[in-house]
Amino acid sequence: MSDIPLLAGFGAALLLVCEFLALAGMGDLKRMLFWSTLAEAGWVLLGVGLGTAIGETGAWMHLALQVVMRALVVLAAMEIVRANRSSRLSDLVGSVDRAPFASLMFGFGLFSVMGLSPFKGSFSKFVVLYAAIETGHWELAVVGTIASIVAAVYSITTIQRVCFERMSHGILADRPIPFFAIRPGQWPLVALALATIALSLDPEPVLALAGRLAGLGEGGVPQFETAWAPEVLVPYVGGFVLFAFGRFSARLRDAGAVALALATLGLVIAGARSGDLGSLFAVLFAAIGLMVTIYSVRYMAHSHAQNRYWFFLFLMLGSLIGVATVDHLGSFYLFWELMTWTSYLLVVHEQTPAALAAGRKYFLTCAGGAYVMHFGILLLHAHLGTFEVSEIAARAGDLPTGVAVVVVATFLVGFVAKAGLFPLHGWLPDAHPAAPSSISGPMSGILTKAGIFGILKLLFVVFGAATLSRMGSGGGLSLPGIALIGLGGATFLLGEIAALRQDDLKRLLAYSTLAQIGEIAMMIGIGTEAALAGGLMHVVVHAAMKTLLFFAAGALIMRAGGRRLSDLAGLGRAMPFTSACFGIGLLAIMGVPPFGGFVAKFLMIWAAVDAGRIDVAAVILAGSVIGAIYYARVLRVVFFGVRRREAVAEAPPSMRLALGVLAAFVVGVGLWPAPLLDQVALVAGALTDQAGSAALPALRLDWSLAAAIALGGSVIVYLAGRGAPRRAGVLAALVVAAALAGVILEADRYDPASFAFALLICGVGVVNLVFSIGYMAHGHAQNRFFALFVAMIGGLLGAVAARDLFGFFAFWEIMSSWTLYLVIIHEESEDALREGTKYFVFNFAGASFLFLGVAILAVGAGTLDFAELPEAAAAMDPAWLAAAMGLIFVGLLAKAAQLPLRIDWQMHPAPAPTPVSGYISAVLLKVGPWGILHFAVLLGGAAAMARLAAFLPWWMPAPLTMVGTVAAITMLVAGAQALVQTGIKRLLIWSTVSQLAYVLLGLAIATDIGVAGGLFHFFNHMLLKNTLFLAAGCIMAQGHVTSLDELGGLGRRMPVTFACFLIAGLSLAGIPPLAGFASKWLIYRAAFESGHWAFALAALMSSLFTLAAVLKFAHAAFMGPASPKAERMHEAPAVMLVPMALLVAVSLVVGALPGLILVPIARIEAALGLPAIVATWAGGLPGAGGWNPLVLTMLLGMSGAVAALYPLLSGSRKVATRVHACGVGDIAPARMRVPASGLYETPERLIRTALLSAPETDEHSHA
Repeated sequence: MSDIPLLAGFGAALLLVCEFLALAGMGDLKRMLFWSTLAEAGWVLLGVGLGTAIGETGAWMHLALQVVMRALVVLAAMEIVRANRSSRLSDLVGSVDRAPFASLMFGFGLFSVMGLSPFKGSFSKFVVLYAAIETGHWELAVVGTIASIVAAVYSITTIQRVCFERMSHGILADRPIPFFAIRPGQWPLVALALATIALSLDPEPVLALAGRLAGLGEGGVPQFETAWAPEVLVPYVGGFVLFAFGRFSARLRDAGAVALALATLGLVIAGARSGDLGSLFAVLFAAIGLMVTIYSVRYMAHSHAQNRYWFFLFLMLGSLIGVATVDHLGSFYLFWELMTWTSYLLVVHEQTPAALAAGRKYFLTCAGGAYVMHFGILLLHAHLGTFEVSEIAARAGDLPTGVAVVVVATFLVGFVAKAGLFPLHGWLPDAHPAAPSSISGPMSGILTKAGIFGILKLLFVVFGAATLSRMGSGGGLSLPGIALIGLGGATFLLGEIAALRQDDLKRLLAYSTLAQIGEIAMMIGIGTEAALAGGLMHVVVHAAMKTLLFFAAGALIMRAGGRRLSDLAGLGRAMPFTSACFGIGLLAIMGVPPFGGFVAKFLMIWAAVDAGRIDVAAVILAGSVIGAIYYARVLRVVFFGVRRREAVAEAPPSMRLALGVLAAFVVGVGLWPAPLLDQVALVAGALTDQAGSAALPALRLDWSLAAAIALGGSVIVYLAGRGAPRRAGVLAALVVAAALAGVILEADRYDPASFAFALLICGVGVVNLVFSIGYMAHGHAQNRFFALFVAMIGGLLGAVAARDLFGFFAFWEIMSSWTLYLVIIHEESEDALREGTKYFVFNFAGASFLFLGVAILAVGAGTLDFAELPEAAAAMDPAWLAAAMGLIFVGLLAKAAQLPLRIDWQMHPAPAPTPVSGYISAVLLKVGPWGILHFAVLLGGAAAMARLAAFLPWWMPAPLTMVGTVAAITMLVAGAQALVQTGIKRLLIWSTVSQLAYVLLGLAIATDIGVAGGLFHFFNHMLLKNTLFLAAGCIMAQGHVTSLDELGGLGRRMPVTFACFLIAGLSLAGIPPLAGFASKWLIYRAAFESGHWAFALAALMSSLFTLAAVLKFAHAAFMGPASPKAERMHEAPAVMLVPMALLVAVSLVVGALPGLILVPIARIEAALGLPAIVATWAGGLPGAGGWNPLVLTMLLGMSGAVAALYPLLSGSRKVATRVHACGVGDIAPARMRVPASGLYETPERLIRTALLSAPETDEHSHA
């Protein structure tokens, strides 16, 4: 840099000092205008002092423009001061009411002085700054940039005080400014305003005159902008037309707005180019703009200043499209500034103090960032001599490294500010809630994406990887990439944590937007083709999701009259369509299938792992768990909260139309992601110049027939079952029966283990659904219950039938996330909602481990296809395989409810409807053991385990030994916990955890006998524990009973239920010759034979706990004198008894003929490549010393028959006997009964001390 010319330096100093004096004096309008006008003289002196023709041209042009614009500002200010009789800024509040036309002219003039208006304003400052940079005086350009930012502070503060603040903060009347009643004294203002418009629309005459005065030759001034495209002009011109229409007919204006939005979208689509970044964003902006227009027709119907709203809405839309489509940096900057200005005026539309404060912060952050970016644009032109993006991209490598770094940094400041990334994020959580919801949606959906677009265009279109790498790198990333990952990660975590603390719905959604923008920024920072495709996918889907959420929130808030969650409680019932769309948006943004957010999230996680940034994937998944917490809270309040206010109506039709279209898009992308994926893949390939070089994973749902029948049928159940509860139950059972047929028809699709599991899923599902017809006979919303139950089964069937990792995890999430959560909290009691939410979050966290493991496995294998995994796993790096397997097993163990991942007993909460609890215990949790077996085989079985054992000898002899250890500890702890429970469901739930540990222990032993025992117990527990839960349901359906202490004497009143319970319970405890003994015997034997004596002893001890718990339940509920509540109970109806009896009958047959199950198990072992047991259909247990229970079963059956017939044949009578009370005769019969809490008191104290478990105080209600 050369020495600074004296005059230029004086001008810069004058400029900066006067701007700060204007800022300090803005409390008085006259003083502020004096110093700010003097500052303009500093611009003139700076331009002249540079001593170049272009500098002088800018100076003289600035002088000419400022004479006109300053005159407009000063004259308008004089009238405002006269109307208020004061020049103090605090006294000018309400000027918009007292002097509306003068206030309008003042605001227009001051914005024009800043270079902001729909007529673009002056760019003479930019010519001066360009001249300073061109001559190498960067410091002078920096001073000018700082001065512009300072001027923006006092200018926007003054404009807000004069033009927007009102004395009254109530609903503002829509009083249009009387343009056709202008007083004669205001004609000078009109003349100056028209002159300002003329000079802005066609500055060439002034520029030419200034150039002649400065001696500037032809082409001496850069072309700062280009012609506007039709897709930009149409919404701009249309905005003026709509403003004029609105002064005469609101209906005509509204119809015209929709037509204009449609025309704009059509023009954008017609001009779009496949694989072009700008076209993708332009279509997105125009499409969301159409939705905003449709929504706003009714949303803004009762607002003030509607004409102003529509005017600036379409100017904003045109500016956004201009930003996306223009390839000239001068025009890009013009549209960027207009985008900020128009969106600011929409943020402050309500003109409340909160809106004005938020708008000011938004404007200053974004305008300040834009001024910094403008410095970089001029610096770029000074070195390369062009504003054309294509020319800059071709020559970017010629830039000196230092210049390139400065340019990238200045651009990033502007883009980061607009995107809302940390640390320039402060405007976002304030502006979104303050703006009308019709603007909050596009602010979150597309305005922030303009910043993302700018980052993408700068890094990958303008500069490219080669130039960026010269700026510094680390870990395979460029310096800007590292910065974006850091800023994105900080923004992501800040947004998620802050959202967790919000009670204001719009503010919560705003912070959530921060988090989502952070995710996208991290993907851009990684910069691979896959990461960019994932980020772009999320850009599009998030735009739809977040617009949907803000629109739905706006409709809810409009009806409720408040933004706090407590104000919105229960609106889901009053506004079903709006709330359903809102629910879709919530689930989609959580990233659960089958919604578009899941596909984008999966691709981003996969891309991060593929790039070696497992840390980024882990951060995203950890933040997603936080997001699940607050989104679940919103879902719970809106849909299941208690509405204590007056009834409300649904949202108006046009608002519902917008909501419906957005919701349909979100669902459609989730079900059929290929079209959008193809487009973003083309764009990502073009950005990295590697189109098609790295194939993206095939993210599509391969639907099995059974899953399609179940999930499609769930919709039919819901719709056809409305108002007909019994029909809903019957249809649900028939749908699952049809799904069973689908499994059989597609038998070749499944491996033997999965086929058997799928049959059991459907078979037990039909049983529980039939039982539910009786159980839910007096329940509410039965169509919803049955539909969700069937959908949950559909997800489970899809996971079992999956052929690739994407399908497996997608259906896993359908099964274990929202469907199960909603069916668990069906009763809607406070307990059900609280515990169901805990379950949902815990499950979401467990699934996150599985998610990361699946991504690591897919990347390491180079495929998602299950058929290719075994071969790929054999060649995989052991460390990579160990990480994948470890995370997958953690996720599966979490589903299997194994310690220490089972953080409490809420794996399937007690308040859930009993048929659901039974199905979860019997079937759903089995997907954990099934998954462990399935993935163990897919990853190479024993060979893979041996490789890992050799690789990690210090950690384990084999991974399955660790699983066995966890299972052994779990079965002891959970068995002991079951023993000390008195809650009906708590006892059964803890017992479930213990029995699942048996299954895992058998599989972990990994011998032929052990695996057979585990699979046999897998089947037995499915029948037996389901029977126990259904028996409990027969009791609980008849009264508000949750504790065993409330029961007694039910054996005489419910003999069939008692018999079913006792047989199932004793079998589960391992009493021969029942089926449970056979499976446990195999596990005991396998443990002893394999040398795992500790495992065997743990299994034996846990069986003792199970027996004690079963007898405790049987004694307390069914034996002894009847309790008061039991006196009112009777046997369950046939629709509930038949399913239980069927389960017991099957278990008795299997107990007598274990070969019926062992033969299929042997075939499963052989198909999985495992050593297979030797079994026959009518034979006994396998191996040396195996016994055949058939003989003992027949003998016991005959003995039982004789015992039952003897009283009948002998004619003996029942004899009543007295209870021996040691001579005490004054004890009431009811007090002779020993309650559940009175049993095992000494062992209970010992167990609770050992487990640090507090005694039970109450039981969650069944509701």
